Amino acid sequence: MSDHVTLSDPAVTMTVDADIATIRIDDGKANALGHGVIDAVNEALDRAETDARVVCIVGRPGKFSAGFDLKVMTSGPEAAKALLAKGAELALRTYEFPHPVVFGVTGHALAMGAIWLLAADLRIGVEGPAKIGMNEVAIGMPQPA
Repeated sequence: MSDHVTLSDPAVTMTVDADIATIRIDDGKANALGHGVIDAVNEALDRAETDARVVCIVGRPGKFSAGFDLKVMTSGPEAAKALLAKGAELALRTYEFPHPVVFGVTGHALAMGAIWLLAADLRIGVEGPAKIGMNEVAIGMPQPA
């Protein structure tokens, strides 16, 4: 029997079934990683630490994640730094998570979406025209040291 968990952002859902936590990200668009989505993923990971033995993180069909929310990233240097720090913490938390983390790469994974994939224990992709890459340098976005 599956247990549905309510989270703070409607773009992120979680179910726990047979010790497997499935976290789905679907904002109906690019699955941008903004503060609300990252907070909700962290809530789901909090729950998965105690209620699951494996975590699967899955995007929506055609989009895993296009990376950081560009509205936040272009709203000013302080906002960009705050989101960058939150994203880095999420990637590190994923990498260090005490249970195996599997990503279901359902489509495009760009920028922070691609970086986040590197933190998983296992990545499973779908066949198709999806792009996985880091375009920050190509678009002129400064990179942290």
